[in-house]
Amino acid sequence: MATTSKQHDRITVSLPHGYSTAIKSLASELALSQSELITKAFEAYKETQQRKKVEKIAQSMVDEYRQNSDLVALTTLDGEDFK
Repeated sequence: MATTSKQHDRITVSLPHGYSTAIKSLASELALSQSELITKAFEAYKETQQRKKVEKIAQSMVDEYRQNSDLVALTTLDGEDFK
């Protein structure tokens, strides 16, 4: 039977008053350890930030397509309208 070992870094953080109690309560409610809850929250935050970054880049490309007539010259061939 193969076992996997997860390596973790231990950190110390300061949180606003009341967060510790709320974290303990929510972790208990979700049947998670506090570390698991914070890890999941951080992963969700990271994913949201990555999505925002991609959306910003995509929006800049839309703007580029709208402003650059050379890029949209062939859109009638592919059936997409970027204007």
